[in-house]
Formats: sequence, C-alpha cells, structure tokens
Amino acid sequence: MILFQSDLDKISEGQLEGFFVGWARPLTPEQHLHILKNSHYRVLALDKESKKVVGFVNALCDGVNFAFIPMLEVLPSFQNRGIGTRLMEIMLKELEPYSCVDLTCDEQMQGFYQRFSMLKSHGMVLRKYLKHQKEIGQ
Repeated sequence: MILFQSDLDKISEGQLEGFFVGWARPLTPEQHLHILKNSHYRVLALDKESKKVVGFVNALCDGVNFAFIPMLEVLPSFQNRGIGTRLMEIMLKELEPYSCVDLTCDEQMQGFYQRFSMLKSHGMVLRKYLKHQKEIGQ
C-alpha cells in the first residue's frame, strides 16, 4: 500500500535512496532531503510496508502567481502503478491558487503532463555540468 504525505518529520536520508537514475550528476540522499525541506510544497509516496519513499514531487513558488515543479520521480521498481499520476494530482491541488504552474521535462514526458491540462511550451535552461563536459571534450 502506498501512502501520500507532505510531512517530512519522520523522513530520513536512508528512506531516499535509489532516485536520480541516469542523471549526469545524481543527487545524494542528503542533498535530496535538503531540497525537499526547502521546497514550498512537496508530496511523498511512501511504501507502507518498507517505509521507503518510492516517489516524490516538489514545487517552488513566489507566493502570488507563479509556481514551478522542478522534480517528479518514482523509483524504477514502482513505476507504471499510477504513483506519478497521483503525486501530480495532489501537487496540482496544492498549487490551485497559482495562475501559472510551470515545469520543464524531456520531450518523451510531455504526453504524461498533457494529461493534467498542461501545455507544451518552449523554454531555456542552463545546465552547468553540460558546459563542463564540453570543456573537457566529452
């Protein structure tokens, strides 16, 4: 059974292992917990049996008009069970007061986010690790 919560009181770094698969610079569980603590909004999916966090979404906002969802992740072994969908539903409910909710995603994920009435957009990003890779010839 999966439980959904925004409370971080009993969440430890050990419960946040296994995320950021395939990232050029994966975050550590310590960094992950720091990000969650400093997000304006967060929703966690917890496996009731193991007490492990199996998915999460977080959001940052200006308190007036704009919110940004930087990350939504579900552990590979828990994907395709509706957990990501439920995380987004809960987060978007939390963000209802904001007129503009933005996120960036890879092209193959756009169909997932369109299910929540999100629109395709164009954007720009800065990824310093990519610049560093070019400098060292990678």
